Amino acid sequence: MKNITGIKDFLWFSIIAAAILAFSSIPYWAANFAETDDLLFRGAYVDEADYSVHISMMQAGRMGDWAYQMRFTSEEHQPAFLRIFYIVLGHISKWINIGVETTYHAARWVFGFIAMFSIYQLCLKVFQKKKTAQAAFLFSVLGGGAGWLQILSNGALLNSISPIDLWLIDAYVFFSVSVFPSFSFTLAIIAIALNLYLDYLTTGRLKTIIFISLLAVICQTTNPIAFAVMDIAFAGATFFLWWENKKVKLEQFRDLGIIAFVQVPLFVYNLLILGRDPFWSQFTLQNQTMSPPPSYYVWGFAPFWIFAIHGMFLAFREKNQNMIAMSAWVMSGFIFAYLPLFIQRRFLLGITIPLGILAIHGLEHIIKQVSIRKPAILKREKLIYFTYIFLSSISFINLSLGSSLYMQTLPQGKFYSRDLENALVWLDKNAAPNDFALGNITTGQLVAQRTRLKTYIGHSMETLFFDEKMSSVASYYQGDSPDAWIQDTPIQWVFYGQYEKELAPSFTPDIDLELVYQNETVMIYKVKH
Repeated sequence: MKNITGIKDFLWFSIIAAAILAFSSIPYWAANFAETDDLLFRGAYVDEADYSVHISMMQAGRMGDWAYQMRFTSEEHQPAFLRIFYIVLGHISKWINIGVETTYHAARWVFGFIAMFSIYQLCLKVFQKKKTAQAAFLFSVLGGGAGWLQILSNGALLNSISPIDLWLIDAYVFFSVSVFPSFSFTLAIIAIALNLYLDYLTTGRLKTIIFISLLAVICQTTNPIAFAVMDIAFAGATFFLWWENKKVKLEQFRDLGIIAFVQVPLFVYNLLILGRDPFWSQFTLQNQTMSPPPSYYVWGFAPFWIFAIHGMFLAFREKNQNMIAMSAWVMSGFIFAYLPLFIQRRFLLGITIPLGILAIHGLEHIIKQVSIRKPAILKREKLIYFTYIFLSSISFINLSLGSSLYMQTLPQGKFYSRDLENALVWLDKNAAPNDFALGNITTGQLVAQRTRLKTYIGHSMETLFFDEKMSSVASYYQGDSPDAWIQDTPIQWVFYGQYEKELAPSFTPDIDLELVYQNETVMIYKVKH
């Protein structure tokens, strides 16, 4: 496995990585700076709902859990060893005695740095020239899409997913590093694993396969499907090597089998839990992350396609097994993204890594061809790479700087009131851990995020039977629910504040409720069970 050579190279990487992490953190800093005496930042500048889920999982880990139970639904269900990254991170927050949200944002930096280091190592592996490897690294991390051009060219788009490069967090490394440390953790694992496997094809060391197998299992505990595209990349590079040498190496066949075999137990476990368990299967049914029409991916990765397709063509023409592995990653990712599964687009996690590497490979070849007639272009090679990367990163420049400016306007969905925070602090001190609280969706998310309690409703995927419950909650606050409805639920605490007034401008508590906390805008009732 090729390593960074020398302090100078590591210093270059460290400065670049720190700058990227700092740039990705500007919206958070801007939001925290914009807080007032009355309004507090919710902690995430995009996808507040999933952020609250992750923090609630950390709360569970901090309380001692090692398996995950959904904290946004009231049904009793068995804990499952799924997505345990945030559970473990919650334990870490307790060990180091730092709050869960502070630990979360520290993890964004730590795992973001590790992920980028792993990607840079992979680029050094597949390119002979350091400047080309550096360009591929920067493009893989910073490259965005041209979804904004799609909006200009087609007004009849789905507003919720346009532009896609400012929405599909999984696919873009910069976006992933900026938002979710679990994505960075997974990206680091798959980049290290692919680097190791390419090294294995040269050395044939069995211990390398053992380490890759361990990485595959660790990856499954955080993201059950992410390693699938790596399996295809490994197989693609190996099969091509067999085809080129006109010989199947039984040791390599065996070692591919080892990597696949070690993933079977957790694959079967996930399949049984998510497919057979009555409650987890309902979660699976609601957890639909389908791919948009292909045109969205065309525009969303347009800067990559310009040269990546040429890079893929070169990979096969030159019989470059490293680039063939990248091509297999890209092709399998987009094929999986349209299989008849509920989690289609999740297979595109980190897809800008192989796309960026292939694009720079293709651009490098074009520069070489042009230099035959115009040698002076070689003197501008770095400038060409810089310009290409800069223009491709416009989406994320806008994401970071634009979001920072937006945070200054104190948007309602990104901030919540000091009164609600005071109510949450009181509840966390006076309620038992894992009690259930009732409120509107936003209140539910903040309860799960800011306290050790669970919430009756709060997330379209994590709240089982979400639509039915949302209707029941609205009816309850509006006084239209059946008598003693709340007695048939595990709810112990009821909120009535700003977000509940969106459901019912006025609320008449029934005899089952006792007012136990009140400030200017928030009331908390205790249910008399």
